[in-house]
Amino acid sequence: MKPAPFEYCRPSTVAEALEALNSAESSRVLAGGQSLIPAMNFRLTDVSVLVDIGHVEGLDAVACDPDGVTVGAAATQTRVLDDDGAAGVVGGLRAALRHVGHLQIRNRGTVCGSLAHADPAAELPALAVASGAVIAVSGPDGERMINAGDFFIGPFWTVLEDGELITEVRFPATPPGAVTIVDEISRRAGDFAVAGLVATVQADGGAVRSASLVGFGLGGVPTRLESAEAAIGGWAADHPADTLAEAVMADTADAFDDIHATSWYRREAVAALTVRAARRALAAGEAA
Repeated sequence: MKPAPFEYCRPSTVAEALEALNSAESSRVLAGGQSLIPAMNFRLTDVSVLVDIGHVEGLDAVACDPDGVTVGAAATQTRVLDDDGAAGVVGGLRAALRHVGHLQIRNRGTVCGSLAHADPAAELPALAVASGAVIAVSGPDGERMINAGDFFIGPFWTVLEDGELITEVRFPATPPGAVTIVDEISRRAGDFAVAGLVATVQADGGAVRSASLVGFGLGGVPTRLESAEAAIGGWAADHPADTLAEAVMADTADAFDDIHATSWYRREAVAALTVRAARRALAAGEAA
């Protein structure tokens, strides 16, 4: 299949990009194009104006400081994955990106593009929610900053309005002493996750002190595991896994069924991943 006819625009500034986006009702932003172009080829989406932001000045930047990492909308996943500074400040970035597709996908795909696409099985939206990332969005009415927890509404659906585009995302630094673990179940390496977990765990003295736990592949948006976050406090490697697993099962009661897995399987998988993440964090604490 080939896409329907469309106009192509390659702006050099954010202002030009916004002008192009607001020139037609069915305009779309092209960053890496790893999801958008196949959708256009299969004519699953109607695009009259394609706005390529790959040459917008400054949008390919990756900036690190002790408080976090800022990733521009045109920065590729491979660039962030290979950035040792970014990995040292936000440990979950490299862990999440290693699960994203294959090398060829990461060479073109962007971090911000994954957030805008909002695939329920994607790792980066879950990482953004788990880490408390803030997404910068520009539009006709100016710029707004959106907490990642408020950004995702449903499958492939965000709070982005017509004529708006993400310009960057800011990931806060991983807290001192914390370990971020990104784990998932998939049919093959590089496939979409059937179910997954992003866990930022703080442990010392042989016990978990606190954790941020977000599941993905369970429903329309990344799922905060609030009961499990409460149950994991004080958990140690010699404690039974049942209580923690039961808390995860309670948090994931609305997990969906599809052709890839049942709701029950997804819930059991994330429960197992949560217990495994806690044990891995404790082991990392002992080795430190």
